[in-house]
Amino acid sequence: MTFTTATQPVPVRPSTRADAPVLLRVQGLRKSFGGQIILDGIDLALRQGEVVLLRGENGSGKTTLLNILTGNLEPDAGVIHYLADGSPRSYRFPRRWWQELNPFDHFTPEFVAQEGMGRTWQDVRLFGSQPLRDNIALAAPNHPGENPVLAIFASGRSNRRETQINGEADAMLARLGLAGRESSSADMISLGQSKRVAIARAVAAGAYILFLDEPLAGLDRQGVNDVLALLKSLVSEQNLTFVIIEHVFNQPHLDGLVTTDWLLQKGKLQKNGGASLTTDHRPLTTGPTRPAWFSLLGGPDFEISDEHLPRGAILTRIRHPDSFKPSAKPILEIHDLIIKRGSRTVIGLDDHGEPAGLNLTLYEGEVTILQAPNGWGKSTLFAAICGLIQSNSGEIHIQGRSLNGLPVWIRVNMGLRAMPSDQHTFPTLLVREAMSLAGKEKAAANSNSLAARLCSSLSGGERQRVALATLTRGKLGLFDEPFRALDETVAAQSLHDLLQIATTALIAEPNHAT
Repeated sequence: MTFTTATQPVPVRPSTRADAPVLLRVQGLRKSFGGQIILDGIDLALRQGEVVLLRGENGSGKTTLLNILTGNLEPDAGVIHYLADGSPRSYRFPRRWWQELNPFDHFTPEFVAQEGMGRTWQDVRLFGSQPLRDNIALAAPNHPGENPVLAIFASGRSNRRETQINGEADAMLARLGLAGRESSSADMISLGQSKRVAIARAVAAGAYILFLDEPLAGLDRQGVNDVLALLKSLVSEQNLTFVIIEHVFNQPHLDGLVTTDWLLQKGKLQKNGGASLTTDHRPLTTGPTRPAWFSLLGGPDFEISDEHLPRGAILTRIRHPDSFKPSAKPILEIHDLIIKRGSRTVIGLDDHGEPAGLNLTLYEGEVTILQAPNGWGKSTLFAAICGLIQSNSGEIHIQGRSLNGLPVWIRVNMGLRAMPSDQHTFPTLLVREAMSLAGKEKAAANSNSLAARLCSSLSGGERQRVALATLTRGKLGLFDEPFRALDETVAAQSLHDLLQIATTALIAEPNHAT
């Protein structure tokens, strides 16, 4: 079996009118980390109704640019003019010490948000224990809860305003298809629904420009369609402006939405408005059920088969003669596994929603891909194998040894390696410290320019690379969306590195099948 790379132009909508008002203007923006120049004299202008796709390789500065424009990071030099809400505000950098004495003129996220700038993050930042209504309502400007004087001395006015805000939040949830879920906590909805609520919260805060950092990452096909439908409606009905960073494999989903292409490369911004995006893109899938990065495997000697699991999941087994032998022994065996989250069964249901127990066997030398819809329980299954949560019934074995009751460290000693989809680095450690902690002192000593950076300062793609680099070789590797936030070149290298980490690999991905 062979796979080919496709180069496809990604069409854009007709360019925004030249006379549309400018909402944001930037001049001479510069930023460096530890002497490494990330942004080198960036100039840009954003007009009302524009939808920008911001592209660039991992580490090119895309997230850094978004962090600066939303007040989460101060640049070294440059000027930013916020013009969206009718009361223009400009910031010139570097700022003088005396400017910070003015309590009404700080360069912070809350001040920038007041200028009509909204932001979503790669990791969805909802308040998980709070109701969906409150997650949206709290973003409303001039919320009465922010002023204790009004709550005490003008309680009637405060109550009327709060009722209005809650009503608007309920209406927005109904528009998102979440009517009746207003009181549900945010940790009880799917990833796709969470991303839509996060976008809606930014809109409720009065945003005119929305900066979206990988809004389609980790979503199955239904989740992608739902988020795209919301974005299209916000453009057509409210004429909002978007700047979108999206994974290279998800960029073709934005066909027909994008008006302008920005390429960030070597600290410079190249702009292409109103023309086709002519960058290299792989197809969205290599078949009806396989993820886009699947074509990176390549090679005519692979034996590939698909198995259907309950509730829409697909397990793809990939075997190569050099690594897989017909006499291969089982590495991971799962028998009649049932896992519940509270009263809800997450793992072990059949296609009819009845408890049946999950059964799965992986053999030495296999690379397997588990594709399943959001909410199927992929991360829950990985957590149970790692010993982070307990199963309700059933057995999990590694190389014939039961894992029941074994702590995490023993499972690691048995050869288990795992990388979650997020929260896989220590944010307060330097990269070299994280590498040393993982026993990679030699690699840390010879590491690249990231070594002196805090993990919290890295882009999503850079954090993925560091997380993979800290893993040592083992028998069984569990990788939850390992190519999330990686550009195509880095993804190809990371796939090679991943296959060197474990004799048998299980990769979890959202299901992109139609």
